[in-house]
Amino acid sequence: MKKKLWICGVFCLLCMTGCGKKELLKEKLDANEIDKVVVTLAMGNPAYGADRKVITDAKEVQDFVFLFNNAYVDEKIDTGEEWVAESGSYAFFSGDEQIIKFNVNGNDPERIWINDAFYEIEYPEDMFDPYGLYSYSDAETIVVDENGNRMVRPET
Repeated sequence: MKKKLWICGVFCLLCMTGCGKKELLKEKLDANEIDKVVVTLAMGNPAYGADRKVITDAKEVQDFVFLFNNAYVDEKIDTGEEWVAESGSYAFFSGDEQIIKFNVNGNDPERIWINDAFYEIEYPEDMFDPYGLYSYSDAETIVVDENGNRMVRPET
């Protein structure tokens, strides 16, 4: 009987530490150090580039930091369940130093690439998701090429 209880206890402990939601960031971003968030949307045809905003407004930067600091990693998305698109990204900077960059599936920040697969991400419910913050930002939208250099989108 003791052996069964011990096995059950170990199993429960493993489930508590290895199952369910986990924090996206073990080490939280310091909102006082982050002064810029660079959001690059997914690129379709490289000839037309990708939209990007360099967000430096202190309140907007704090909102992005809050979202990612309070995001939780949920289930791994099994192969075949995801719709894979070109990557969009959210990069956090302190001065010219990139602190961290998150790659998302297309423009969907609720599917984030971690190590070797896409995972579902949950953000605090009382705010926009990162794409919503990007959309409502007053920062100028610029067009960049595959290398992140500013370009002019050809007329269609």
